[in-house]
Amino acid sequence: MLETRSATQDHTAGKGWGAPVRAVPPRRPSAAPAVLLGLGAALAVVAVAAGQAWSELALDAAVVLLTVGGVGLLLDAALARRQASPPAAAPPPPEPVPPADREDRLGLAGVREELGTVDVLRGVRPGQELWWMDTFPLTLAGDLDAIHKALGAGVRIRLLLLDPRSPALASLLRDIRHRYGLSPMDLRRGFDTLSHQLRALGAMDPVVAERLEVRVYDGQPGAPVFVVLDDGAAGTDDAAGTREPELVRAYSSYYLLDASQDMPYLEWRPGAFAEKLRAFVAHKWSEAHTVFPTDTGERSASAFHLGERP
Repeated sequence: MLETRSATQDHTAGKGWGAPVRAVPPRRPSAAPAVLLGLGAALAVVAVAAGQAWSELALDAAVVLLTVGGVGLLLDAALARRQASPPAAAPPPPEPVPPADREDRLGLAGVREELGTVDVLRGVRPGQELWWMDTFPLTLAGDLDAIHKALGAGVRIRLLLLDPRSPALASLLRDIRHRYGLSPMDLRRGFDTLSHQLRALGAMDPVVAERLEVRVYDGQPGAPVFVVLDDGAAGTDDAAGTREPELVRAYSSYYLLDASQDMPYLEWRPGAFAEKLRAFVAHKWSEAHTVFPTDTGERSASAFHLGERP
C-alpha cells in the first residue's frame, strides 16, 4: 500500500535513495606541518653552525620537528584524497516487476472492447461447454439463432440469469434506466418472450433441451461472466475426486451505468483468477432454480413467469 510521507517524516527518517547529496567545500591543506618542517630545517642549520655545546640539543629538536612535520604532511594528503573521492552511492531500489510479467502471473490475456454472445460462441468448439452468467441480456432474443446453431454443432450451454423478481435486478435497472428506458415490467415481458422462443425451439429441435439449460438466481450478481470448459481435455480432480473439465478461457466485465453487453470485457487464460470465476459461477448455479427445460404440467405457461418455488 502506498504511504504519503510529510517533509517532517522525511527529515526524521533520514535521506533515502535518490535524495540530493549536499555539496561539501574542498578542504584546505593545513599549514602547521609545513611550519614544523621549516623550523626543523632551521634548527638543523643552527646545530651545524653552533658550537659543540648546542649542536646535540639542536639536532634532537630538529629531528623531532622534521618527523612531526612529515607525518602531518602525509596525514593531510591522505585526508585530501579521501575527500576528493566520490561518495559511495546507496544501493538502487529493487527493479519493479514489468506489467507484462504481472499480467502473465494473473492470467490476463487481454481486453475486448466489445464482446457479444455471437463473438463468444465463435470461439467455442463442438464438445465444449459455455457457462454464461448475466442479469438479463437485452439482446438475448436476437442471439437465439447463434445459440441454436452452436447447440446443433455440439456445444453445451448453461445460462444463468438474475431472477426477474430479485431486488438486485431492480437496483441494477435503476442504474441503466436513464439510457435504455426499461422498467421491471419490460424485463418480465422479455423473460416471457424468451420462454416462448425457447419452447418453440425445443419443440422443433430436441437438441435444444438436451444441450441448453437455463436457471435463475437471486442475490448480488457479482459480474457478467463467460467461462468456456472442455470435457475432452485433461481436467483436474476436485476435492471429491471428480474429474472437472479443463478451463479453456474466461471473460469478465462490470456492472456500471451501461448494460453488460455494452461494456468492455477482460479475457483470462487458465489460471488462479479464471478458476475463481468458474467457482463463483458454479456456486451460483448450484443454488439457482431451473426454468428451462421444464416438465410439462409442472410449470406455468411461461417458464420465466415464476410462481412459488418448489
